[in-house]
Amino acid sequence: MLDTRDPERPSRTFSRCSIAPELRAWLDGGGTAEGWLRGRTPLISYARVSADRLDGDSVGVMRQHRNNTRSAAALGCAVVLHYEDNNLTAAKNTVPRPAFRRMCQDIVHGRERETGIPVRGCVSVERERVYRLPRDFLAFQDALTMAGGGVFVEGTAAVRLTEDDGPASGPGEVDRARTRTARSRADCAEEGRAYAGPRRFGWLGASTDPHRIGNKHRNDEEWPCLLGMIKSRAAGGSWRGIAADLNRQGVRTARGGRWSEQGVKGLVANPAWWGGRILGGELVKDPETGEPVIGRWDHADETRDGVGYGTWIGIMNEVRAGRARRGLDQGGDAPPAAATTAPRSYLLSGVLRCGRLNDLGQVCRSRLCGNRATGRNAKYGDYYRCGDPNCKGVGRRAAPVDEFLEGLVLDHLGEHFTGGAPEPAAWRGEGKLAELRRARGGIASSVVSGEVAWGDARDLLARLGRNIESLEAERREHAEAQAKEGLLRGWSRESWGRMTVRERREVITRVLVSVVVLPVPEGVSDKAPFDPALLRPEWRQEPSSPRRAP
Repeated sequence: MLDTRDPERPSRTFSRCSIAPELRAWLDGGGTAEGWLRGRTPLISYARVSADRLDGDSVGVMRQHRNNTRSAAALGCAVVLHYEDNNLTAAKNTVPRPAFRRMCQDIVHGRERETGIPVRGCVSVERERVYRLPRDFLAFQDALTMAGGGVFVEGTAAVRLTEDDGPASGPGEVDRARTRTARSRADCAEEGRAYAGPRRFGWLGASTDPHRIGNKHRNDEEWPCLLGMIKSRAAGGSWRGIAADLNRQGVRTARGGRWSEQGVKGLVANPAWWGGRILGGELVKDPETGEPVIGRWDHADETRDGVGYGTWIGIMNEVRAGRARRGLDQGGDAPPAAATTAPRSYLLSGVLRCGRLNDLGQVCRSRLCGNRATGRNAKYGDYYRCGDPNCKGVGRRAAPVDEFLEGLVLDHLGEHFTGGAPEPAAWRGEGKLAELRRARGGIASSVVSGEVAWGDARDLLARLGRNIESLEAERREHAEAQAKEGLLRGWSRESWGRMTVRERREVITRVLVSVVVLPVPEGVSDKAPFDPALLRPEWRQEPSSPRRAP
């Protein structure tokens, strides 16, 4: 079942699906889902939090699941599955919610994809947990409709969604609200007023008692650290080195986490520390004088703190020069340079893990990524390298690592897989998709013949179109998944030579969990011959195999 968590690199942001604990215990005892339901309506408990600021294993969504289970029981229903999107907002088009999307698909088909557990709808503590955007409202409403009258329980009451239950503002109003927000933001920037947002490191957050605007007054405890970052970078320090120093000193970010290269860079490159502001990619300046507008919040002073606008200009010039050297910044209005070579793809990026003890005394286990060798090191070829700022990192030349591990994988495949034709699993929605297409064709013919007025059929045709597009997208995903499964089941040494790098990576990740790259022992030169003993592969206990959908 869906689970985007990585146990080796814990994060609060994830999506997952699981069987409800009570049903899981029943199934483990040899029972069936139908026997446990005893006629009750099976529902999915959907839980979501936009920002997980609680300690523990996703406390927020667990509380929602507990309340959802009670609400379903009070209405004669039963929660059979838990779906959750943790630390994910529902108010941005650009943020995917895998569990929400999987929930809509499973409601349409009436069963969970892998286990076959029946579902008839969803229960949530409030509808804002499920949808905030018109797009998501339509997707959820369509799923309930295609399920043949699916059930939605909000809080403690079953509700029937209508168009009036959608988000308070339609797409047009959303656009107008964004325009008003952008105009207000530009006005505030020109006036130099403090702007809202999450608390920035170095400043105090918003408070009601005493009343205080966020990011206006400096935090006396964090301010020296902020100035230290700026001075270190101005003196030539690396982003990675600054982040590592902060972590060794036990300094935490504004949200209580550890520092990363991007975190330090984002803070130092933000002109707020000297009183400036960037809007629309440009520094806000006075239209009459052309000088930067200095904000009305606490900021660094050149005389008092030793850093200011001139320091920032020097840092940003160095940043732009670095981007230009790497071919990432063409500068001005120059068109991007044409690609002269095909994009590079490294066979084992992400599979290799760092085995060095980091500055916190833990095995790093960060992913090693492929890098292009440039300059005087180009003669050694491309290489894999750990980029975690809390670790000195390990690195290996890509060519010998790829050759050695590719040989291990081929031997493993030859021992555990015999190849043969893959066994494709049928997609569960073919019948429903064909039915919807016939319905749309019939309605369209009735409109053309004049039997049905266009005004009466327009909304229904639009809904059918959305449903058909959704099912077609799901069918494409199923076909892609089957193709990936076929790479393993249809494997042979002859076919391996014809596979692309991407296809080989798919096969490798299905048999290898990871490969730990140990550091070169003390006293051994970095230029010593490649030592395969410093690579520790971790094989999957049970090789993956295609799973037939119920």
